[in-house]
Amino acid sequence: MRALPRRTQRVLRPARGAAFILALAATSASAASPVAVSGYVKDLWSYSRSAVDRRPYFLNTARQRLSLDGAYSILRAHADYDHEELAGSFFRTQEHRLSSLAGPGGYLQAEEDLGTTETFVWRHRLYRWWAGIETDAALMRFGRQRVAWGTGKLFNPTDVLNLYDPLSVEKDERPGVDALYARQSLGELSQVEAAWAVEEEWGRQALLARVKSNWRSWDVSLMGGKTPWSTSGWIVGGDLAGDAAGGTLRGEWACSDPGDGGPYCKLTAGYDYSFASDARWPGFKDLSVMVEYHHNGAGTADSRSYDHLKVLSGREVFLAKDYVGAGLAKDLHPLVKLDLSIIANLDDLSVFTGPSLTWDVGRNLFLTAGFQRFSGSRLTEFGRPADLGFLQVQFFF
Repeated sequence: MRALPRRTQRVLRPARGAAFILALAATSASAASPVAVSGYVKDLWSYSRSAVDRRPYFLNTARQRLSLDGAYSILRAHADYDHEELAGSFFRTQEHRLSSLAGPGGYLQAEEDLGTTETFVWRHRLYRWWAGIETDAALMRFGRQRVAWGTGKLFNPTDVLNLYDPLSVEKDERPGVDALYARQSLGELSQVEAAWAVEEEWGRQALLARVKSNWRSWDVSLMGGKTPWSTSGWIVGGDLAGDAAGGTLRGEWACSDPGDGGPYCKLTAGYDYSFASDARWPGFKDLSVMVEYHHNGAGTADSRSYDHLKVLSGREVFLAKDYVGAGLAKDLHPLVKLDLSIIANLDDLSVFTGPSLTWDVGRNLFLTAGFQRFSGSRLTEFGRPADLGFLQVQFFF
């Protein structure tokens, strides 16, 4: 039999996975089905200007996600199947030429462009998919998943597998990693975890372990292992969190050597506090606040020496050495929520401010409007990007 062309094979691979997922979804119509179905439909419009030539652009992201969770005995499986249509003048910008919206495909290739033009991309992908076993004391999973370590909200020194960008418009969208993950309980408050992020080359693989326990009502963990930056890259770190003055005091640190440069350390310290619904001060009712300080040993205090390629390649999120950030969340109305994030670069004195409002329209429909303000001179970290406004409509099912 004649083999199919390579491109046809690449298209069929995710299509076969999509057909399998849709078949599982069909079986969930039965009440006795072990598969739970959920998902969302989202439309996101964003408007900004290029940081290079200051030309205005817009980008529309339409995404349909089908999420499936299967369970039978000790067997577990999860999959998120996406269809995305992206359109707009963003595809004509220098930002698009320097980096790709799709990002790294990962070792387990599971996405494909179905159609493209100069200003349009239609693609489908498996955003998450893993299978494994789970008991009361242990679990093991293999596939594309999020391995979330650390206690930081804006800055995560120990989270080297899934770098989080707090400047992202879609903060609930976290990149996953193709990995084998295992967790074993060591008692009521202790556990050990291990993750092997697979890649074709050993230099791009990661092999990490973490031990977590509780000491005098404080959650404490230590982690370490090989990082995905080179054949000899390593990291060692830890985190802690505990109650303090009615709130939660957090800390996180990591020292590492990527293997292609000198070693460095990162440190984050933070505090969270939530005011009660009967707070005596006006405006503080049901208010949650958070503040964090972050030292980035991999950065530089000289804005003229910023290495933007590290950010574009996904290896780093921040460029300077010292930051302070804050977050605020408050229900202005039972159906309206305000979120605010502020990050200040203490070296070049640039500031990022990101307020947003979310309205619960009803029947699982949510409308969000937000604005990202970047303040500082053109040479600074948060002065270089242009302001961005966005509007999002999302329906959950």
